[in-house]
Amino acid sequence: PRWTQTTYHSDREHDAPLARATMSQLNEKLVQPRESSGAMPQNLSEARKLLINFVTMTVCFSLNHASVTSCIALATSSGLPGNLGSYSVAVLYACYVVTAMLFSQVIIFYCSQKGSLTGSLAVYALYVASYLVAALVESDTVKWVAVLFGASIGGIGAGVLWTAQGAYYSENARLYALAKGVTKEEATGYFGSIFACFYLGFEVLLKIIGSVVGLYATGDAAKYAIYILYTAIAIGSTVGMTTVRNMRAEDTVGGDGVTIEKIDMTKKVLSALKLLFTNAKCALMVPTNFAFGFAAAFITAYIQGSVVSPVYSDDGHTDDEVADSQSQHDARVLLYSSIAVGVATAMSMPFFYLKKQAGTAVVMVLGAICFVFVAAMSYALDDGELRHALWIVYIVYGCGRSIWESTTKAVFADFFPDDPQAAFANIVLQSGLASTVAFFVFPDLSPLQKEVILGVTATLGAICFSIASFIHQGEEKAKEVEGGYMSVNDDNQV
Repeated sequence: PRWTQTTYHSDREHDAPLARATMSQLNEKLVQPRESSGAMPQNLSEARKLLINFVTMTVCFSLNHASVTSCIALATSSGLPGNLGSYSVAVLYACYVVTAMLFSQVIIFYCSQKGSLTGSLAVYALYVASYLVAALVESDTVKWVAVLFGASIGGIGAGVLWTAQGAYYSENARLYALAKGVTKEEATGYFGSIFACFYLGFEVLLKIIGSVVGLYATGDAAKYAIYILYTAIAIGSTVGMTTVRNMRAEDTVGGDGVTIEKIDMTKKVLSALKLLFTNAKCALMVPTNFAFGFAAAFITAYIQGSVVSPVYSDDGHTDDEVADSQSQHDARVLLYSSIAVGVATAMSMPFFYLKKQAGTAVVMVLGAICFVFVAAMSYALDDGELRHALWIVYIVYGCGRSIWESTTKAVFADFFPDDPQAAFANIVLQSGLASTVAFFVFPDLSPLQKEVILGVTATLGAICFSIASFIHQGEEKAKEVEGGYMSVNDDNQV
């Protein structure tokens, strides 16, 4: 190269300053990665405190969220009047989508990350308590008001909670990385493993505990024992969240030069809609996200509401017999629901390795087949026969959920690397909209209609993903060719 030739032919007086500058730059490049790699711990005491703080936040978050998901599992099977259970979950999803897309950043700006986390868990606790109120009162009107009010504020809390958790998670990991002397990527990965362990573990554990309580509770206690347990856990975890560290003002949403005037409430939803309507790949992913939303509603609103086990009516049975049958039903619902969560957790790594060996398309099609299988099993067997094969249904559904939670989200990251916020906003928008519609509509449809909707949507999801993948591969090849031409052109210019 010309610059090396010039250097070799320069005199020593001219080269000395250049050599010193070059060595200085080289030392900076060599030293900086070593410092960021975490070879030398900076403050182990502070790192330990930050780790304990994150674990505390994770435990409180996971316990509270597990109590909520347990109540959602029981919503359509808990003896609520009419279609209240299904409608309440629809309201929950609707409020979640609207809040997450429009208002979450503003709320976090004013309340801080810790305040938003604590407040969200508090309204989550009210959502859980609304089911306890419905179990204690006799008036159907009061049941409707209590549960729908709880679902509304619970959905708002959910929309803020996940945004605040992500921000708090990131900041806690950043501070831990500085104190420990590791890279932020290492800290984030470590914290991610901790969070996943507690989050999924507590969801399985609380559903199993609720199932045991339902099996052994009898008489009047059977009506509300489970909800007393979950309400107490939700309240306790909310109190626990008040003990976590309050990140400095400059580390919160509004602390890095962002003012409330700079927060565009419509940016997330508009960017999501723009990507949806202008990018064919995003539009083609709609059936996949709808299939997951429909599958969740199919399991919760239909299988858990009507198939899991019969519940006695007041005709010909005493109040204790009716309560006991309802308690037994709730116990089975929680047990089957825990199977789905457990399978989804256990299968995440096997599907990851399958993706590496066989490719993303194979795993995505397998996920669609799982949802088609659930619909086909329901169609092929009557309620009595299906009741004896539900463990198979929940295992297969858990596999489908595992693929959607991991591989599908990874696909969005791969498809839209230049606009990840809009991409992941589309996941929230599409799956949330599907769940909202399904929980509102499914109670008025026949089993056959629900089975057809789920089966057809999942099949379309596999087909449309294949087309989207084909488009993406074409785009990647075009980029490679364009990059190759650019390299040639650059070399010619040199």
